[in-house]
Amino acid sequence: MIVPLINTNPQQDWSTALLDRIKRASLFGAVCVKVDFQLNDAQMAALQRTVKQSGGLTDIYLHSDVFQDQSALELLNIGGAKIVTTSDRREDYASIPDERLVFTDSDHWNALPSPAAETIAELETGDRLAVIDADWIEENPKIIADYYQAILKSDRPDGLWPTIICDPLGIALGLAYSNRESLLHAIESRQGAYWSRSRGGLWIKGLTSGATQKLWKVRFDCDCDCLRFTVTQDAPGFCHRNTHTCFGEERSIATVIERLSERIVSPDTKSFTKKLANDADLLQKKLLEEAQELAEAAQLDDRYEVAWEAADVMYFALVAMLNNGVGLEEVYAELARRMNRIVRRN
Repeated sequence: MIVPLINTNPQQDWSTALLDRIKRASLFGAVCVKVDFQLNDAQMAALQRTVKQSGGLTDIYLHSDVFQDQSALELLNIGGAKIVTTSDRREDYASIPDERLVFTDSDHWNALPSPAAETIAELETGDRLAVIDADWIEENPKIIADYYQAILKSDRPDGLWPTIICDPLGIALGLAYSNRESLLHAIESRQGAYWSRSRGGLWIKGLTSGATQKLWKVRFDCDCDCLRFTVTQDAPGFCHRNTHTCFGEERSIATVIERLSERIVSPDTKSFTKKLANDADLLQKKLLEEAQELAEAAQLDDRYEVAWEAADVMYFALVAMLNNGVGLEEVYAELARRMNRIVRRN
């Protein structure tokens, strides 16, 4: 796996710049933030805030020899994935389980200053980490595209790779195809870009329709013969029929959110959703009321009643979220971040 390495310095903007760099570098699934100087209180607080904000979006590796056991534990508990250090410091991290430590002097960790595509592919085949400077990756997207070409396989006569396109909720929008040229464009531009079989050329989604895509993640499957793009899809959707997906309209959480969003901004004053959005006291009352009813239903041997009350809680929670501009993908990311917490062992 490629792990972009982000070097930090005492003079940098610790408020938003680091978070922006992590989001930009998270295309491959993990990012390593390296700190090789002693952090002051403000810098440590900013690092913790950044890890908390991004830990649910990608795996954050924290590389430093200045962290102490408790500061390292706190960084992991607020969203960090791994602490990166040398093996001779293992005893300094008594609170950290073995699986949450990566040692730079092990075969698993491979720092590559200016790697060839074949070297990265060889490490991938051996399930080892290719740690590459994030700035170098930005300047050398062709080598990254060459790496994908070296690792991916295709049984198609045209050599194209099937590419599943998903939104941040994990909903499949459709199927397209990629090759080195389209993948290179996608990596360089961070757009949804594919290879059109009918036109025999590059297809940049939304170039003519306006339904563009911002590319967030690129993954390949365990057999290395299929790609998955995670994108944010602009309206009216991915499909040429102006729907969000190519699989038609479905009864999913996404369609519920779409309908609630429409009703919140609707001029229809008779809409209960609209009424809730405009009356904070009523929304608070209903949230508390339905949460209590769910708690009571949970004590009964009635699966249907629990599902009914849980749906009520989710409805009012979604109204509260959407009314404050919070998307469900942000809640997913927050839950993912919390999964990084280390459970203390007795």
